[in-house]
Amino acid sequence: MTPFSCPSTGRTYALTTAAAVIALAGCSSPEVDRADPAAASPQPRVLFQADGPDHILIAVGDLDGSETSYPLADLPGGHQMNPDWSPDGSQIVFAVNDGTRDDLWVSGADGSAPHLLLDCAGACRYLDDPSWSPDGASIVYSRTVARGRTGHGSLEEVDVATGEVSVILAPRVRTFTAGARWSPDGSRIVFESVHKAGPGVEAEVDGVSLRIADREARRAGPALTEPDLFAATADWSPDGTTIVYSALAQPDAGNPDLFVIPAAGGEPRQVTTLADAGGYAVEPTWRADSTRIVFSGKLPGAFEEGVLLTVSADGSAVEELGASTIVGRHPRVEPGA
Repeated sequence: MTPFSCPSTGRTYALTTAAAVIALAGCSSPEVDRADPAAASPQPRVLFQADGPDHILIAVGDLDGSETSYPLADLPGGHQMNPDWSPDGSQIVFAVNDGTRDDLWVSGADGSAPHLLLDCAGACRYLDDPSWSPDGASIVYSRTVARGRTGHGSLEEVDVATGEVSVILAPRVRTFTAGARWSPDGSRIVFESVHKAGPGVEAEVDGVSLRIADREARRAGPALTEPDLFAATADWSPDGTTIVYSALAQPDAGNPDLFVIPAAGGEPRQVTTLADAGGYAVEPTWRADSTRIVFSGKLPGAFEEGVLLTVSADGSAVEELGASTIVGRHPRVEPGA
């Protein structure tokens, strides 16, 4: 695994150079602008996580890179990670990692009224990768619990209004979930099924496959991808027919690229080929018109890593997201943009 010097971001599960790249977005420390993102230009925005002066911060930026703000720069508690918009774009959910545990928080998109949604206490170790349901009523996330030396991973959802928690996929010992995302109709959830070599919370990971869980049936379907390709960070196309994700092109590849696969299963199609020339592509998300995909990565020959990039759905025209470079991870384009 490639070493890196950024502050710890909680749970990581890297076996390959590709997974180490996913954990790294560059270690620059921008000056924090606490301006209200709603006061910026009216063009569509992107939500992402960025490196602040002391820890990782939630950032909101214009898609052209002209304006970026850090609406929760004054929130204490640790690294702010894995943000997602509410369906109407008025709120965001994110994880806060204090170096030991991940809690889930909600705030206004402008950073107003931040409050704890779920407290990871007791045997809990991680509440991670939150994703807001299309109807705005609930948030799906992954939970990891330590019982003695054994880790138990489950997929759960929390009612935003009441805080009531329900289990979608029951805890398992040598498998945990990550990167959950709702289908556009809210009936299914694509997620990473992460297999560990042993039962410990921090046991080495030896494979990752994408699966789809049926929300009502509370069960997962067969693997969509091979575990030795370490598929991750999937997102649904706006019409719900296609899933984009990051993975290795073959098991011995050094870095990941983007792929799409029918949600019903089938043969994946490679979208980017950045890894062939020393770049990489991770954490993709669709634009609302289905013609373009936004992701974090590195262009071949470029110096900076963890830059927000965009590519046409057919794989053509890979370029930086805006006229100004935006360094960040885990992008989420504003709903409808």
